[in-house]
Amino acid sequence: MLVLIGLSVGIGYSLAKDSFWQKKNVNQDEVVAKKPLLRFALVSDSEGENELLEKALAQAEGAGINFVIGLGDWTNVGTMETLTSAKKVFDNSKLEYFMTAGDHDLWDSRNEGKAPPFNFNQVFGDASRLIERNGIQIVLLDNSDIYKGIDSGSWSLVTGSLSKPAKLHFVMVHKTPFHPESRHVMGSENAQVADQANQFMQLLEERKVDGFFSGDLHFFAQFKSPSEAVKITTVGAVASEKNFQGPRFAIVTVWEDYSWEVEDVEIR
Repeated sequence: MLVLIGLSVGIGYSLAKDSFWQKKNVNQDEVVAKKPLLRFALVSDSEGENELLEKALAQAEGAGINFVIGLGDWTNVGTMETLTSAKKVFDNSKLEYFMTAGDHDLWDSRNEGKAPPFNFNQVFGDASRLIERNGIQIVLLDNSDIYKGIDSGSWSLVTGSLSKPAKLHFVMVHKTPFHPESRHVMGSENAQVADQANQFMQLLEERKVDGFFSGDLHFFAQFKSPSEAVKITTVGAVASEKNFQGPRFAIVTVWEDYSWEVEDVEIR
């Protein structure tokens, strides 16, 4: 497993098989010649620390991103008040953003006898969606419910989207269905959801998804799927609590030749 800790680090991915999941040694001439096609930030797990979230978004905006994708856990227990407070931070940033929920964001709705995503949906809207830019398909998928997993509508979204041709297919969720070392993965609390997580991972590998991203683990890391067909990135947490690496987020850059890289960015 390749784990990167510390200051902003760029990892490049080439479409060529012989350089699969290798760090690129890019000289300055190559950087100048290569132009970015798309650049977006990934933020996750602020868990109510909205000052750090605000700093992350300001730092991302200064890096020249096109939009932000949020990977869940904006609150500790998902009350309407705390979700609304997090949304204000995103709205005040003036950045375009797309959000999914985390398991923490469902707790209050479930405890009140409502559908678990009720509060999140009231504040942020649908937690699953397809984002299409420059021939790139990004599936933002809600798998935050630790007892029910991915619902049928979201499952149809991901299977349908991955059936369509695209220059790149990215899939992004809150909880990863696989990790080579951690047991804190999709399905760890429920056997039925664990079965779905296995199906999900098989789907990603069968469709040869170019990149898979998740939050939840509070740790930036990169590794391969079980068959080594999919490049997986877990995004570090914005929050300072339970975070061994310190507050951070990630930036994905897709270049004009559709190679791409991920930067692990420390919040300053």
